[in-house]
Amino acid sequence: MRKQTKWMRGGVSALALALAVPVGLAVPAHAATSVVKIGVITSTSGPLKSYGVAYTDGLNWGLNYYTHGTMKVGQAKLSLTYKDDAADPAAATAFFKDMVGNGTKIIVGTASSGVALTLAPLAQQNKVLYISGPAKNDAVTSATNKYVFRSGNTSLQDFAPLSGIKPINGKRVILFVEDNAFGAGNIGAAKLFLAAKGALFTEIKVATTATDFTPYAKQAADANGDYIFIAWSNALNAGAMFTALKQQNVFAHTRPITGLAGTGTYDIYGTIFDGANAVLTNSYFPGVVKTPTSNALADDYVKAGTSQDLFTSDGVNAARMIVQALTKNPTANVDTAISNLEGFSFSGLKGHMTVRASDHVLVQPMFIVKLVKDGVHYKPVLVTTLNNVAH
Repeated sequence: MRKQTKWMRGGVSALALALAVPVGLAVPAHAATSVVKIGVITSTSGPLKSYGVAYTDGLNWGLNYYTHGTMKVGQAKLSLTYKDDAADPAAATAFFKDMVGNGTKIIVGTASSGVALTLAPLAQQNKVLYISGPAKNDAVTSATNKYVFRSGNTSLQDFAPLSGIKPINGKRVILFVEDNAFGAGNIGAAKLFLAAKGALFTEIKVATTATDFTPYAKQAADANGDYIFIAWSNALNAGAMFTALKQQNVFAHTRPITGLAGTGTYDIYGTIFDGANAVLTNSYFPGVVKTPTSNALADDYVKAGTSQDLFTSDGVNAARMIVQALTKNPTANVDTAISNLEGFSFSGLKGHMTVRASDHVLVQPMFIVKLVKDGVHYKPVLVTTLNNVAH
């Protein structure tokens, strides 16, 4: 069981660790304070629990780090409220409306693409700043909604490292995805990158209520693909899904392509893909890069007895973006916050990142990795870094 510390569960200002002060973020001792409410809506239970927990841990650490333990940005004192949406759009909508009603002007979080797509128009209607987290569907951010940003990556950015796969002309790519907003986003990304290069596609959409994956795995085996692109977000049944594909011998003749998921999946993926020459894309894993922020976080997590995960970086990014939004903006004026964020560049947990002004996509590094056996366990090893991925 992970050891939870106060800075990981809302008590950020109580952290007793010595942290470096990022340049330019020190708070004058004489400044008068105002209270700015920050709403955090994400999944800390249900199928996306591990994503939401990693995000929230990273957010809390990042706010402590970037405010030097004060939980203040200039004259603004941060007051956070946390809500667990369990990946349910209706619950998230209710939380969002309650937060807006009590004067909250900045809302962050969201692990589910379905939830994020529901909340994005609400941010525009209510003129509040919404910074989505691990949710990847490309339509969450757009040029037509200035109120929505993201601290994670898009489905297109996930797919960008695969654009150079060869040979692809005339090859069949099986798109094996969950039948939800996340899966739809991945189908769109795959076709955008590979259709023009002559790839052929077979779509297999798996019902989110499925408990027996054998029929879907049999479809994949019968499709006789050259590649199988697997997009899966439900951490609770990913093992069963991959096992079904393995049992149907899909990987014996079809090369798997998927994203490296959280740390808890490394041994499962490593075993399943043994000998399959899998292509693994990745947005973050602990130790993938060395930056001042990543070094500080690694030290603090070791001291706290906890561990990083796939979406730790999304939480840390959100913290940096909150601080930027409130810089010289103690009343959290939303238009000023938007202006502060558009075009903003920073060096974060995984390297150099820029908020693209046109549509608020976070331009960032992406990675191709492989899993290697280390004793009885598997660990990720970096193969390729792609900087400034903007798709």
